[in-house]
Amino acid sequence: MRPLVVYDLEEQTANFNIDNIARTHAYWQFYVNHPEIKWSFLASTVSRNAGWNMTDLTLPVYKTLLSEQDRKALFLTYESINWFIFRDAYPQLLIYEQSKLQGRPLFFLLKYFGVSSFMEQEWYHFYQTKDTERLLTAQIINEQQLIQQPIIKNNPYQRKVFKQLPYYIQSILHLNSILIPTMQGKVYGLNVPPFQNVTNRIRFGKQVANILFYPYLYPLFYDFSDQVDIIGSRKAYEQFTLSNIETVSEPLRECYTRIDHSITYNMSDWVKDTRIKRKWWKEEKKVDPKPFYKQFVHKRQLLAQVANISEPQKKHLVN
Repeated sequence: MRPLVVYDLEEQTANFNIDNIARTHAYWQFYVNHPEIKWSFLASTVSRNAGWNMTDLTLPVYKTLLSEQDRKALFLTYESINWFIFRDAYPQLLIYEQSKLQGRPLFFLLKYFGVSSFMEQEWYHFYQTKDTERLLTAQIINEQQLIQQPIIKNNPYQRKVFKQLPYYIQSILHLNSILIPTMQGKVYGLNVPPFQNVTNRIRFGKQVANILFYPYLYPLFYDFSDQVDIIGSRKAYEQFTLSNIETVSEPLRECYTRIDHSITYNMSDWVKDTRIKRKWWKEEKKVDPKPFYKQFVHKRQLLAQVANISEPQKKHLVN
C-alpha cells in the first residue's frame, strides 16, 4: 500500500510541472528554503535558460530560418526534457524537505516515484554526511542519465531534432548557451557542448555550477534570481545590459499554451544498465569566470546572417 504522503507529493509535483515558468519558480523557491541543496539553484538557472530558448523560437529570425515543424520539434524537445527531469527531481526535493521536518530520513519513499536507486543511496549518504558537493554531482549525473534513453536516444527525437539541419546549425554557431545574468548588466555563461554525449553534459553541468557558486559572483546571481520575475523572455536580463538588441520575445505564457505530457518509453532504473564512470565524479577545474555576453550577442548576429543565406549554403555548413 502506498503511504498517503505519496499522493500529496505527487499532487504538489504535478501542480508545478505545468510549464517552464512554474518549474523555474519551484526550483528557486526550494533553494531559498533549503540552500544546502545547491542543485536546486542550478536547476532553476538552467530552467530559466530553457524558457528563453523556447521563446526565441517565436522570433522573426527563427521563423525565417526554421519551418514551423522544426520550431515545434525544438520547442517540444526543450519542454519534454524539462518536464521529464522535474517529475523525477522535484519529488526528491520534497522528500528531503519532509525528512528535515520529521527529523528522520524518508528516502524509501523515492521508489514510489520511480527514482533511481542510485539517488536513493546518494540521499541517504547526504543525510548522514551533509556533503553538499557530492550530492550536487550525483544529481547532475542522475538528471543526465535520466534523459539519455527516453529523450536523447529515443528515435522520434533523433529523427526530428538531433539529426536535422536546424540542430546542426545551432550547434555550429554555439547558439545553445547557458547564461547567468546579473542586475549590474554583466552576463556570464558557457556554450552547451554536443548534447548527445552524456559525459559532456555531466561535465557541463559541473562547469555551470562552478560559475554559479563562484564566491564573489554568487551574491550577484542570487540577487538576479531573487528579484527578477521569471517570464521566459530574454527581456528579463536585456533590461540590464544596455544593449541595442531589440529582438526579444514576449513572455512564454503569451507564446505557448500548456502541453499535456505522457510517458511512452518503458521506464527502468538507469543505474541497472549503466556503469558509473569515475570521471563523472571528478571535480571540474575552477577558473575565474569572464563575462560572456559579447560572445553570445555575436552568435545571435551570425544567426541573422545564416537566416538570409540560401538553402544550399545552409546545407554546406554541416558537410
